[in-house]
Parts: sequence; C-alpha cells; structure tokens
Amino acid sequence: MTNDTFTISVAQLRQIARYEITFKDIFGDAGFHIGNIVCPEPYSYSLEDLHQALKNLQASDPLMEEFGKDWFYPVTQLSDSFGIPQIYASMHDPARIPDAVKTWPGLQVTDEQWFITVWNELDHAWTAYTDSDRLSDMLRLDLLLADLDQYFENRDKPVPERTFPVSEMKAYMNYFCNDDFVKDASEDQLSLARRFIDAFCEQEDPMALDLKGYACYGGNALYPCDWEVSRDCMLQLFGLTDDPQYANTLDYIYYYGRCSEGAPDYDKAFYYFGIAAANGVYEGMYKLADMFRHGYGCKQSPRTARSLYGMVYDDSILSFLRGQHANFADAALRMGSVFEKGIGEKADLPTAFRYYLQAEYAAALRAQDSDFFGDAAVVKNAREALERVRSQLPDDFFTEHADYDLPHAFADLAAANNKCQLYRSVTEDDVVMLTAKRLPTRSVPAPDSILITIPRRSYCRRTLKASFTLSPSARVWFLEDADTVFYDYCSWSVVDCRYEFYLNDSLVAWSDAENYRFCETTD
Repeated sequence: MTNDTFTISVAQLRQIARYEITFKDIFGDAGFHIGNIVCPEPYSYSLEDLHQALKNLQASDPLMEEFGKDWFYPVTQLSDSFGIPQIYASMHDPARIPDAVKTWPGLQVTDEQWFITVWNELDHAWTAYTDSDRLSDMLRLDLLLADLDQYFENRDKPVPERTFPVSEMKAYMNYFCNDDFVKDASEDQLSLARRFIDAFCEQEDPMALDLKGYACYGGNALYPCDWEVSRDCMLQLFGLTDDPQYANTLDYIYYYGRCSEGAPDYDKAFYYFGIAAANGVYEGMYKLADMFRHGYGCKQSPRTARSLYGMVYDDSILSFLRGQHANFADAALRMGSVFEKGIGEKADLPTAFRYYLQAEYAAALRAQDSDFFGDAAVVKNAREALERVRSQLPDDFFTEHADYDLPHAFADLAAANNKCQLYRSVTEDDVVMLTAKRLPTRSVPAPDSILITIPRRSYCRRTLKASFTLSPSARVWFLEDADTVFYDYCSWSVVDCRYEFYLNDSLVAWSDAENYRFCETTD
C-alpha cells in the first residue's frame, strides 16, 4: 500500500462491522495502514451489527491470523470511526451509566453491556491465539449467539420478567450474599432474587441453598424466618458439600428446638456439634462443651467441658489480637463461667471477673460491626455476669490505680520477636512516663495487638501500646541520653536490680523504680 489517502464510506463501515467484508476486500494484499485511511463520517456500531458479525464469523470460521489481520485489529485501530470508545465510556463513566445497570447488578440488561461483553471475548481470543488456530478453537460462538438471541427475545420486557443465562443469574444472586445489599434492595430486586434462588434450589445448587437457608435462619428482607426451610437447606448443603459450617448451623437448630416448638433434640445437636468441633469450628467446640457441662445428649463431664472451653479460648484470642472479632467474646464468656462456678476447675471470682471483662469488651466491639441477633445477647450476658461477680468481690478489690512491681506489658509487646519503640516523657506533675509501642517491620508489616486486662480497674483493651508512670525516686537511662530507643527484648535483671531493654542483644535502656503505674492511654 502506498502513502496515498484511502476513503472508507459509511456503507463500507457498516459492511465491515457486520463482517460482510473485511479490510482485505477493500485493500487486497497491500495491507492495512491506519495513517492512510480516512472515514469522513463515523458509524454507530450497533449490537445488531455485532450479532450479525458473529453469525458470519461462525459460518466462515477464519484462521485467527486472518480474523485479526483482516478484520479485528483494523477495526480496533479505527475504533473512533465505529463509535466503540463511546460504548465503553457509557459503562465506565458514573454519570452516564444507565439506571437499569445500577439497579440490576450482575445482569446484562442493555445493548452496551452486551456489546462490551462480546467485544472483550473477541479481544481475548485475538490476544491468546497461536498461528494454527481457527476462531472456533478460541471462542464458543454458538454459546455467545445463544445468549445474545435470548437477550434480543427479552429486550423489550421489564427486567423482572426477562430470562437470563445461568452465569448472569448466579452473578446477580451473589450480590445477595451481602447483608447490606439485602437491606437496601427494593422489592423488585428481592423478588427477582427469590425467583432465581428458588429455581436453583430445585437443582440443589449450593449457592442458592446457602442464601435461602441462612435467610430463613432468623429471617431477613429476602425470606421470612422459617426454621424448617433453613434446616432442610442445611441438611442438603451438608450432604452436598460435607462442610462442617453447615453441620454447625444444624446443631444450633436442633439444640434450641427451632423446628420442635422449643423442645431441644439433644441427640442430633450432639451429633452435629461433634462434627463441627472435630473440624475446628469454634462454635461447635464451645457448644459441645456446653453439652458436656450439662450432660445434654451425653454423660455429664465438667472436666471435658473445661478442656474444650480452654482450647477455644486459646485459639480464638489469637484471631482477636489480629483484629478479628470471631468467637472470642463467646469463649471468654464461657471461661468466666468456668471460674465463677468451678466447672472442672476450682472457683476463682477474680479470675472469672477477668474473663467476663474480656467477654464484654470483645462482644461490644463485635456488635459495632454486626447486627446479628445473637451479638446483643452476648453483650447482655457478659454485662450481667460482670455485675453478678462484681457484687461478690470485696470492696477493696477495686482500686483507683493499677500499680505493678514490673511493667510486664512492655515484655508482652516485644514477645514473638516483635520490635518496639520506647520513649520517655514527663507529665504535668513532673512524673516520668515510659511508653512502648509495637512497630510494623518488613517481616511483620501488620503486627498483632496485645490484650491488657486489669480486673481491679475494670479495664480491658486490645492495643499496640502501653504506658506507665514511674515512682518519684525512679532512675531511667536511655542510650546516648535519647528520648526514644527501639527494643526487641526486655526483662528484670537480677544482677543489676533494674528493668532492662535490649535491641539485637545490646542494652539500649533501663529503669529502676519501686513501682510502675499503668496509664490508660489511647493509640
């Protein structure tokens, strides 16, 4: 091809759009060079044109090299003349996205959506091919055409009355896994979701059964509470997936007699709690412990209950310190009960109070991020337990200040090879204060918190930082007389009778004080 200018008419653009001709038909073997082509009038590439192009491509089944060189690539280079950028912009510019697209997420309800889907499929085929491939090797045109035909048949109907491909139905259903989306959904959106979910439930589809089963477990905007439907969905899901979470849900249904007018079925509850517990599901473990504690569906065994409660507590506190709420509140609540009532353990009210503080604190945090109907009950139970035990503790148990011989929280912050910053300051009362903070590092970019619980101050907090003021006669030394040092280990020195801080085995600071008073600070 020479440097001459060649003009392509609107009629030719339409023929190219529909794959009735290619650029080779216009330019022969001379090749395609974008700089030599002029399109005086742009053409609006329609979905109908693309639909016809797919039919023609299916009939001719070109080699991928021919498909790309003679048609697809040149069209992309002349995309402005075909109006393709405007089609993409209509789906990416928030101000231009049609309301129908926003209303029906996951569903393709406009020509523009379908055009982009098909064009992206063609582009993927073009970029992934090898020389010997034909278009039919790279793309199931029959499936694309079938989906497009279905869209054309339904295009003039209201969206709730249309039929959709399975992939779109599942994409739409997936949005209803989000509780906030369910709360904000309109009745039309909910009705269509129910139509899809019910249809897939008949096919024993796990996603649909999960959505319906958990919606009916207590009820939400999608489905009203129906314990029998929830139970049946969970039974199907457990049979299909062997997922212990579904066994865990079933055991709650049986434990509280949801389908038997409140009469528990302890035998089935024990069976399903056992499955959940054996798979490490926390709720299953502590509910199984509850059953051993009371002898529900099994021989009463307080020692077994205590052991299970301890296992759940030890595991769940690790998740809690990583910022997850999970089941730590429930575990701490049960550990409080262990020491309040002496379940497989000697009764110890101060220790019970300590666990109840943790339970109340963790439950309140969890309730801030969730409105699950059980969360409020855990907060209530923890607060009632605190008041019950508080009334049994002696008046002098509670103190205005928490004084310690050693600042153990500083060692807790440095545990597990964590690096900390230690800095000193002076309060308005001319009292020396030491503050330590756990730091992110290259190897631990998001360090865990520690949990500081002080029963005598009714204090509990998950934190990365701790502060203590020192008694007036205290002496403090920082390397090079700095106000800030870094440490990764600290402990009491028996030889020098002082609390020492080390970084990489080198002494960087020490303090010598009669006592350390904990300060309630904010991160």
